[in-house]
Amino acid sequence: MDLEKFKSIIQRYLDGKLPKEENKNVDGWYDAVSKDEIAPFKNEEHKARVKQAIFSRFPPSIQETRKQVGVIRLRWLSAVASVILLGVFGLLFFYQNPQALFRSNAVESISLTQISTHPGETRELRLPDSSSIFLSGNAQVRFDEHHYHENRKIYLDKGEAFFSVQRDTVHPFSIETGTLSIRVLGTSFNVNNSEKSKYITVDVKTGKVSVGNRQEESLYILTAGKSVRYDKESARYKLFDSDPTYANIWIRGGILLNGATFEELCELIYNRYGLTLRTDNIDTDTFSYSVLMPHVQSIDQLLHMICNIHQINFRRERNEIILYK
Repeated sequence: MDLEKFKSIIQRYLDGKLPKEENKNVDGWYDAVSKDEIAPFKNEEHKARVKQAIFSRFPPSIQETRKQVGVIRLRWLSAVASVILLGVFGLLFFYQNPQALFRSNAVESISLTQISTHPGETRELRLPDSSSIFLSGNAQVRFDEHHYHENRKIYLDKGEAFFSVQRDTVHPFSIETGTLSIRVLGTSFNVNNSEKSKYITVDVKTGKVSVGNRQEESLYILTAGKSVRYDKESARYKLFDSDPTYANIWIRGGILLNGATFEELCELIYNRYGLTLRTDNIDTDTFSYSVLMPHVQSIDQLLHMICNIHQINFRRERNEIILYK
């Protein structure tokens, strides 16, 4: 079982959403750890350090009532989930004992449906609640299809996607990128989690969107025409105004670049057209692109514009485009 599945099971246990049989399995796993029937620790000293680290994450009020076993059990699992998010206890226990949580008589564990697109492909995905996701080329999302109505959570693993969400106040819609957490009720917005870009960008077209992270779920509230850019390297956020008309410009065949690097341009062309862009002895370190093209008629139109900027030429060789002087 991978780490994402384990975190999902623990979260659903804490929310009281696990089926009765699966709930027993989690309780059994907890009891096994508590009674030392499994040995995830190197030695007694290591065991004491890990337990102290977990206990130190409890709120002061919980630490003062440590003997209240029922309360402690729930808080202990919350702490374990937090430690696992930090990659400590999950690596320590789960990878050494992958069978410990669900044994041979356990029901089938939660599996996420994965949808991906090839470079040069776009796809519209209709969700069970009639919300929709438009995926750009080379993008990937995952979600729990069987329990979607209870937990409308989408994992955007990579790429760009535009979301049009049906309103459901009882079951908010959320997106996880691995770094950012995005939560909405009913709205439309774009999320760009491209692999080559050093940013994750959220652009709101309609409605209201909450953007945060694992430590704080609602750092920023964005409305139509507002955007946030998260720097993956510095972990900093930048708020800025945007034209909501262009939030999903790529779906209509357009391109919007704002200070994009040459590497990001290469990724865009690969994702959009399935073509590899490279140069022949040209220094691209200082190249930067701020471009608005509401509709790109062909890849050649975009290439001619790029070459005019740098006073260079291009040629095509099968699935490659080579820029040269």
